[in-house]
Amino acid sequence: MIRNLKVLFAAAMALAVFGALSATAHAAEEKFHCSVAPCTATLAPDEATGTTTAHHVWVMKGKNTEGKEVSVSFTCNQLTGEATSATSTATELTFTNLRYEDSFGSPSCKVGAAATVSIDFTSCDYKFASAGGAKSTAQIHLLCTTAGDGIDLFINGVLCVKITPATAAGLGFHDSKIGGEKKITTATVNVSFPVAAVMLENSTNPTCIASLGNLSAVTSAVYTTGNTLIKAETSGGVAALGWFE
Repeated sequence: MIRNLKVLFAAAMALAVFGALSATAHAAEEKFHCSVAPCTATLAPDEATGTTTAHHVWVMKGKNTEGKEVSVSFTCNQLTGEATSATSTATELTFTNLRYEDSFGSPSCKVGAAATVSIDFTSCDYKFASAGGAKSTAQIHLLCTTAGDGIDLFINGVLCVKITPATAAGLGFHDSKIGGEKKITTATVNVSFPVAAVMLENSTNPTCIASLGNLSAVTSAVYTTGNTLIKAETSGGVAALGWFE
């Protein structure tokens, strides 16, 4: 009986180790894939899901100078940018030349009902990590090459908010089959940024006061909705296959 128990215990330990190795191997498979190398990944709006989920929404909540709760939503139509991978598989993609703009190259963001928002990424990029993407827990890194830079949010020409370098989790990725082939990766986002990374600028300016509801302290900052396609291309701009698994 003791010998049988030892055998069973050894078998259980072996299965546990095998399971851990299998889980590790599966996690390691979460990568961005491209049918060519080098590969250029470009961000584009997710037209197939309609205008609601294609929008990018940034919601800040906090208190105004009177201590009342305030919620402010910035909404943009689409995000564009490019990343380059030297290999056909990658565990991270850093997107540069980021812009929130419409198809005509004009700013496409609003705060509230009407105020026009212009967003300047200065020297900052988004780095998408692949690990955890299947469970929508992958990390997004806001990286800036110049000290003091961040994402600057201008409301009617006035700098009202700066988002400084930070790391947060909440990216999700899945691939779409077109004609039986995996061709496009869709990125989803529901990210809570550290409130310490959100700076209120020109808080006494009338434009900022009116547009931000006299917000004086930020208690949460969430980047939500914002489905985006990640399309793969050759370095010459020819469409390639791109997927995530």
